[in-house]
Amino acid sequence: MSKSSQLMLVSIIIAARDEASSIGSLIPKIRKSLSGLPHEIIVVDDASRDGTGKIARSNGTIVVSHERNLGKGAAMKTGVQNASGDVIVFLDGDGAHDPQDIPRVIAPILQRKADFVIGSRALPESKVLTAPLTRRLTNNLASFVISVIISFLLPLASLFKCSMRWIRITDCTSGFRAIKRGNWQQLNLVSQGFQIETEMIYEAARNKLIIAEAPIACNWDNEFSRLSILRDGLRTLKLLAKKLIGDMKERMRKMPWVRYVRIFKGQQSP
Repeated sequence: MSKSSQLMLVSIIIAARDEASSIGSLIPKIRKSLSGLPHEIIVVDDASRDGTGKIARSNGTIVVSHERNLGKGAAMKTGVQNASGDVIVFLDGDGAHDPQDIPRVIAPILQRKADFVIGSRALPESKVLTAPLTRRLTNNLASFVISVIISFLLPLASLFKCSMRWIRITDCTSGFRAIKRGNWQQLNLVSQGFQIETEMIYEAARNKLIIAEAPIACNWDNEFSRLSILRDGLRTLKLLAKKLIGDMKERMRKMPWVRYVRIFKGQQSP
């Protein structure tokens, strides 16, 4: 990495709930992977009942606690609010991700080749030890759907404010991702739950950010997912549909002919 890159502070944010079995071993691995690069580790304890926050604190991390469970999206937002870094990295606390991949995920940002990077479990170079068939198939389908939405439906809804081009997303539900702090602040994120991962992709495309993916290792066999394929999938589709409709209405309100029609109908003065 370049000298200028090494001066950038990296904030690792772990949204954790009942991760006592993995958080203690995860933190030293993160520090080792970022040796030589200024960084901070923030664990957002989302109302754990197993001492997750206490273990994280004993390992020298910044711990921010929610008194009640607010959801993954809310925990990620809390983490950013308490972060000081130029680059924000989100990492799951269940041990499914390998912290050794952090330099690979943040490299496109440090090299100014991307604004937002998703750690993908679905690229040819990705090393996935085990992947439950149902989750793999549903993730592939969801990733194809969000690719179609940001490549074609979003440009149509925004009246081509976003250019129409194929943007392939292979792993829209990956919790391992990095983004520039300034770019995060551009995103209008409303989700408090797991939907935030797909919502980030939509908002990044909406704000014309350069989206990239980096291959990562993952052990899905170790991962007990609280994400409900049907419930959270439907919630995500509903959220994206609402955003598409909202973007279309916003763009139409700004069209000159709409203003003239309103003037003609007496809805506003010339």
